[in-house]
Amino acid sequence: MKIYTKNNILILLSIVIMSCKTIQKRTASKEAEIETKLDSILISLNKKGKFNGNVLIAKNDKIIYKKEFGFSSGNKKHSLKSIDRFNIGSIYKEIPAIAIMQLKEKGLLKLDEPISKYIFSLPEWSNKVSINNLIQYTSGLPKISWGKHPEINDKVLMNDISKIKNLEFSPGKNYLYTNYSPFLLSKIIESITGVEFKRYIVNNILQPFGLNQSKFNEALPYQNRESQAISFNSNYIEDNPPFKMTSSIITFSTTTEDLFKLIKNLHTHKIINENSLHTIGKTADLKVEEMNSALGQVEYINDMVSEHTHHGSNGNYEGILYRNNLKNITIVILTNRKNGNVHSIKNRIKEIL
Repeated sequence: MKIYTKNNILILLSIVIMSCKTIQKRTASKEAEIETKLDSILISLNKKGKFNGNVLIAKNDKIIYKKEFGFSSGNKKHSLKSIDRFNIGSIYKEIPAIAIMQLKEKGLLKLDEPISKYIFSLPEWSNKVSINNLIQYTSGLPKISWGKHPEINDKVLMNDISKIKNLEFSPGKNYLYTNYSPFLLSKIIESITGVEFKRYIVNNILQPFGLNQSKFNEALPYQNRESQAISFNSNYIEDNPPFKMTSSIITFSTTTEDLFKLIKNLHTHKIINENSLHTIGKTADLKVEEMNSALGQVEYINDMVSEHTHHGSNGNYEGILYRNNLKNITIVILTNRKNGNVHSIKNRIKEIL
């Protein structure tokens, strides 16, 4: 039997400490190398007018890179800050789907139920459209006609839906990516809970998981510029659509850090359970190319989520949310000057990591 003396123990401890310090130095050196490479790419893109926005990268659910490039608005008076909020376009569609699954987990709804059970003012076709049809964009509802009204609000949207006589196809038989889906999901949530949709989201997603920088704005284009990234084009002319949007499915704005918190808690099954995550991550079983789920594009390995990518845009806002569960990497890119290159920037960041 080997007997360890006090000196032997001290020597072993010294070796362990030295090894830990060496690993820490190597890790710090590697992170510094990654930061230098990322800075080189993003600063170059910014100088060329190819990127104006905020970037966050996390490894093992720890933020290793978070920086801002360019201006917060077209007047070029202020640089972007980490707390500046962006409109995230279709990425926002995840939120009503997540909320629906929270209610399902509580036994308050079933996905195969017709939406007419919760929304009573719709035509006869609502008896054939299920909640799951809304989640998977297989309802047969058309796209929203954005330029039809001077103001797009919940009342206008509901009125337009009520006037739809015939669906584009029989529910479940085809796929059509429409913003009516998340809108009706939000109305089902209100019907079940008796609470305004945005209040439900604040109480059950934003506050519990620390998304304290996110906000439901009063209208889009955004009037309050405090901590708000304002979208503009390549000539620094700010977006000025011929109509105002006040529906909560459109006015939501958030930051790179809050999106990181959302996707981290989503994939660690803290917001909804694993089965619920799989449900809203899968597309319908149809022979249709390039379908999106409620979570955008999701890949599976042995029925486990391996990658989750969601792209969104609205005017000159554009963003991408990426999660790789195999390597535990998260990338969030938000821009208020659309160049159509967030996918390529994400891929270059993946190569560096």
